[in-house]
Amino acid sequence: MLSGTVEGTYSYPASEDGGSDSITLSWSEDVNIDILVDTSSFDYSVESLKHHVDGLTGAVVTTEALQIEEKAQSASAISQSVTTGFFDLIRSEITQQVVGLKSRVDSLFLKLNDMKLASQRVKQTMQKDYGRITDRYTSTFEELDRELTTRIATLDESAYAFRREASSQGSRSFASTLSTVPTVFGRESSQAQTALLAGIMHSRMNSLLQLSTAYLVSERQTIQTFIKILSDEMIDESTTHSLPVAYLAAGDPSAGSMGRTIFPTAPESPFDDDSLRSRITDQFQAQKSSWNPMTNEDRTQIERFLVPLIDAVHTSSPEQDGRVRRMILRLWTAHKPMTLTH
Repeated sequence: MLSGTVEGTYSYPASEDGGSDSITLSWSEDVNIDILVDTSSFDYSVESLKHHVDGLTGAVVTTEALQIEEKAQSASAISQSVTTGFFDLIRSEITQQVVGLKSRVDSLFLKLNDMKLASQRVKQTMQKDYGRITDRYTSTFEELDRELTTRIATLDESAYAFRREASSQGSRSFASTLSTVPTVFGRESSQAQTALLAGIMHSRMNSLLQLSTAYLVSERQTIQTFIKILSDEMIDESTTHSLPVAYLAAGDPSAGSMGRTIFPTAPESPFDDDSLRSRITDQFQAQKSSWNPMTNEDRTQIERFLVPLIDAVHTSSPEQDGRVRRMILRLWTAHKPMTLTH
């Protein structure tokens, strides 16, 4: 359809007054036009482009597959190289450590051999000294034994002489031809032996009575103890048992600072109860807890167990042992521990 506008001027005759004026008119007209377009070249171009695009797509897919395969091979080679390098590094480190430890072991072995030889020399010297001291003291004690034997024999010479005189008198009495002498001597000897046997029997009976009395007293005490143990009566007396608990804190425990409670480990320990452990920890962390300096009695009680533990410290050398022990004692002496009063 075609359309447009037309402008023009017209005049009109005079009736009274004549004149002219302009006018604009719109117009339109239906127009049918048949157009024949040849698209064979465009279709051929599209087909050619499609063929090239398909070839390009195949090339891109092939290139991507080759690239992926190349990346996989590169990653495998890199991982293999990294793994091999890591194990080679670890192997070299272990080899260096082994070499260092072997050299140290060799040096320590030589040192131990020197110490062994020194110990053997000290042992031989001590054996020689012991043998020399033993010989000197043995000769001294043997001389003292001989001197004491001589002195004892001198002091008891009167008793030996009395014994010899009594023996000779007894032999002469029994060997006498007089008939009444052996009878009288035998009677006196029998009375003396009887008195001696009676005294011995009396002493033994006295010892037996004392042992029986001690046994009866101990038996009575044992019975009373069992009666007291097996009695159903209530015991008013209460006993207090103390167990060690250590609490280590950095800063103010009540403010939530780092703290640690150490309980002793033992079979059937009362600290196996979680509620008891919690109550003890709460007592340490209570804000109104009264911490006081440790008394001298408590320090003395701790030192009874601390000093043997310090003496049992052993390091690589005696000089280092002494330094470590002195340092521990110095730290203990300088430290002023606080105790919690319940």
